[in-house]
Amino acid sequence: MRPNKAKAVLLLLAGVLALGLVALAWAIGTGSSEAQEGAMHNCPQAGKWAISVWDGDDGTETGQALATCAAVPVLAAYHLDPETGGWLGWFRDHPDPPMSTLASLDNMQGVMTLGAVGAPLPTPTPTPTPTGQYSFTFPSFYSEPDTFQGTVEEIRMMDSIPGQDFYPGATPPAGGQFAVVLMKVTNIGSEGASVGTFGFRLRDDQGRLFTMDFSEAMSAALAAEAYFDRQGLYDTV
Repeated sequence: MRPNKAKAVLLLLAGVLALGLVALAWAIGTGSSEAQEGAMHNCPQAGKWAISVWDGDDGTETGQALATCAAVPVLAAYHLDPETGGWLGWFRDHPDPPMSTLASLDNMQGVMTLGAVGAPLPTPTPTPTPTGQYSFTFPSFYSEPDTFQGTVEEIRMMDSIPGQDFYPGATPPAGGQFAVVLMKVTNIGSEGASVGTFGFRLRDDQGRLFTMDFSEAMSAALAAEAYFDRQGLYDTV
């Protein structure tokens, strides 16, 4: 049941994203004639995600298009490929292949963008990267109305992920790595009771949700997976 639920969540989130991109592109296309050509609309705020749309020439290099978000630099951008159903990504600190796979943008193409908060994305290295920057609150799938809080404690870059439970092992595309997020999860609904520390690898190279260090706290693990998947903070790099 767990793989099916995870797959359903992924499909639902992808559908919501697609509808949002279409609506925003339509609004820009039918809006004021004062809209400036060659500009990214709805740029993200610092440390926030946004659905942005490129209003300019087809085939514009992604970095060039995102550079029009002058107020807040864009750290990362994601686009859901309608042909393959997979995610293409662009990273400011690593704009070239194989790290970045979103090479260019067409007119009225929408992307999920992340605004910079003064710190670069984690450097892709096997050395563990400590972080205390990200802390989130989200509901449990199975224990509503319980509320969980997850705090990212470490990000590890890995060349592969071993198989575990329902999931086979996974390797990223040639030259890539996985970003594994180690997150401490606390059940706020039970007087702040800790439910453990979990590692999450959101998507493997085949688009499946993937969990490491899974324990008996299934609801916390699934809720955390869904949250990070929705935010798109960490994906194959």
